[in-house]
Amino acid sequence: MATVFFPSECTEIAVFSFCAEVFSHAGAENVLIDFSKMGRIEPFTMGYVAKQIRDFNRENSATTVSCMGHKNKDYAANMGFFRAFGLKHGREPNCTDGNDRFVPFTILRIKTIKEEAAKEWEVEQEIIERRSEHLAKILTQEDKGNLVDALTFSIREMMRNVLEHSESKSMEYCAQYWPTYHKVEISILDNGIGLMTSLQNNPYVQINSHSDAIQQALMPAISSKNYKGARINTNDPWHNSGFGLYMISRICRLGGSFLICSGDHAIKLDENSKTHIDLNHHFKGTAVRLVLNTSKLTELGTMLAKFRDEGYEVARQIKASGMYTASAASQMLSRDFAK
Repeated sequence: MATVFFPSECTEIAVFSFCAEVFSHAGAENVLIDFSKMGRIEPFTMGYVAKQIRDFNRENSATTVSCMGHKNKDYAANMGFFRAFGLKHGREPNCTDGNDRFVPFTILRIKTIKEEAAKEWEVEQEIIERRSEHLAKILTQEDKGNLVDALTFSIREMMRNVLEHSESKSMEYCAQYWPTYHKVEISILDNGIGLMTSLQNNPYVQINSHSDAIQQALMPAISSKNYKGARINTNDPWHNSGFGLYMISRICRLGGSFLICSGDHAIKLDENSKTHIDLNHHFKGTAVRLVLNTSKLTELGTMLAKFRDEGYEVARQIKASGMYTASAASQMLSRDFAK
């Protein structure tokens, strides 16, 4: 039997190494995952690891995966982590909206968004914004304010990316707010085509690796559907202009961090640096972690206007998308469209 120990500290490198080790035992008869050393665990780690173990199980049906050392890991159990990859322990995903400034592991089907939009006679992005605002209010335990707006915008743009680019049938997310540390972490993952395949639709972009794809996606206007020859309605405030990821990453870099994974690569951005990380395994889809420093968030419109103007200058310099006008949605919340 092959035994894989869950790391005691959930740094990015430790988490990615753990997942790579699990996949290194593909084809084994039995794999035991030992959680006894698990210490502090945060939303991204739970979402990422749960999906990877689930994918391993799906791809290795002849391998029996068992677990030990998980019975006293109450926080992870309460967040739905263990049930998310099939272990019968703790809460089920989707069991509750959460409270006390956390959102447990949740799976949202794209079909659900589409059906709700049809029922309400609204566009799907409006449904996503309402859900995002609901999650922001759970995390902050507030009804309005700069933090609610920043979280609503950030969650909405990540969910829009899944809806508009990934071709995934669902998205998975969980989150936690620690007001004492002025820190909020949001994890959103999908099971879609990944950034490399998605960006290859743009004839202005050359992609040779997953690293290239992630770097390009973080640039303003690159993931846009505004390129020459594409049919778009620029009067639609929700039209895809490719500024969403760029705007969110700028918000996160105000004392926080932004991590994005796709294929065999990840990039982490923080206030002072950009770090490339080789996963040493393949992640199917895209995974994102947003960490915001809540003490540095100002009025949303002011922040986004500054980032938009800087993004325009970058887009002009790279000239990769053919067109580079940010959509209304990438600059504000929908309640402000008509103002």
